[in-house]
Amino acid sequence: MAGLLQGKVSLVTGGASGIGRAAALAFAREGARVLVADMVEDGGKETVKLITDTGGDSMFTKCDVSRGSDVEALITIAVKTWGRLDCALTTRESAAKSPASPTKPRKTSIA
Repeated sequence: MAGLLQGKVSLVTGGASGIGRAAALAFAREGARVLVADMVEDGGKETVKLITDTGGDSMFTKCDVSRGSDVEALITIAVKTWGRLDCALTTRESAAKSPASPTKPRKTSIA
């Protein structure tokens, strides 16, 4: 039986530990390819290893979600690597210490 997310591509920010890691592992268990993003490189790479060691498809990208250009780069990486991005979960443990700046919605073109 295929998982609920079989063939889908997911992005998880804050994927180096905690809820982000748990979500990345859950998405992978359900068949999604997972782009793990975090500021903590060692933890992010460990999450990817946990996914790939069980047969999943995953990669890590270092990202500061408070920077719009970093977030746009994540989307581009997912689309260029796997041809699509179906879902994203953003977790940010340090949000209470340093809230992200509000942003205005805008159209983005990915070639």
